[in-house]
Amino acid sequence: MKHQTLIIFDQLLRPLYVLLNLLKWGKKEPHINKNFIALKFFGIGSITRIVHVMDTIGIEKGQVTFITLHKNKAIIDLLNLNAVYIKTKHPLVLINSLLKVIFHIWNQKQTAILDMERTSNLSGLFRLIVGIGKSCNSFYFKPENKYKKGQLFVSMSDKPATQAIAEMFHRTYVHSDEYIDVPDSNKVFVNINAGNYCPERKFPLSEYAVLIKMLYDENPDWCFYLTGIKSELAFVSSFKDQLVKLGIPSNSILNIAGQHNLHSFISFLKEAKLFITNDSGPLHLAHLFNIKTVGIWGPTSPKLIGYQNSKKMLNLESELTCSPCFIHPKSPVAKYCQGDLTCFKAMGVKKMASDIIKFVEYQKIDASVV
Repeated sequence: MKHQTLIIFDQLLRPLYVLLNLLKWGKKEPHINKNFIALKFFGIGSITRIVHVMDTIGIEKGQVTFITLHKNKAIIDLLNLNAVYIKTKHPLVLINSLLKVIFHIWNQKQTAILDMERTSNLSGLFRLIVGIGKSCNSFYFKPENKYKKGQLFVSMSDKPATQAIAEMFHRTYVHSDEYIDVPDSNKVFVNINAGNYCPERKFPLSEYAVLIKMLYDENPDWCFYLTGIKSELAFVSSFKDQLVKLGIPSNSILNIAGQHNLHSFISFLKEAKLFITNDSGPLHLAHLFNIKTVGIWGPTSPKLIGYQNSKKMLNLESELTCSPCFIHPKSPVAKYCQGDLTCFKAMGVKKMASDIIKFVEYQKIDASVV
């Protein structure tokens, strides 16, 4: 479902959420639990980022059960997580599935509810229903954390999502930058996709093609693997055509869109010298599995929903005052530039290519001193 459609649907639920929230009762003081139920209905990238935070702050996977849509089963299995699924194939199936999930949560003792859906009214309603008699933690976009009526509201205002997620568990996130072992390979994976939720995250194809051509000119031995899911095959094929027209030999570009499931994709990705990607689910997966990654950011920001620059992560972003414009789930994307996405154009492809090459070259220096 697209970003704008979700916003409209979610706004319709606002009055009901406000009413139920006023009726919410709870304990006077927050209770720190050892077991958690995480409500995360959408986004393999968001689920992956939560797991990264859990690993960093010392939360065992067995302590957390995810409540998520059945379509996320592949990422749940890949990351070896506990989950209870909501099935949506048919309205009756959905209702039956929701009832089973609600009774499952009600039967869990001494378990905190973590609403990870970033202030959605829909998830808020669900949290209020399943959280009767339980402590509940959720995000909101006000300056400071607040505890009220048995609910801990964790501020996401001008704060990295990694830190906010850690605070949901009553922990502190601390970034670490350890050496990673990069394969001696000529394989460079490229992701030009970003999903339907916020397609404005896609770096313009014409600029992306020039960037890859500049990288090829500096490293003609590199082989570029273009990734994507099956439904993105035609889009990725058109990008390969652009690269060939720019002068990159066809045998140096492989379109692997739709050829891998998540398990085989990660196995294949681990062979890469480098992964270049838009803000997307694969970016978070690459970071979790210690793949050397370049993230290209426009309306969104690595400072808020990504990761710091490190030996395994290079973030490319503009310094425009209007960027990022996608801060809140209901933010109007690219409104200031009227959809022109000047944040991408302002970065300059030549500088981007130079920064990427330096990032790759640094790994050789780094490896020589380990």
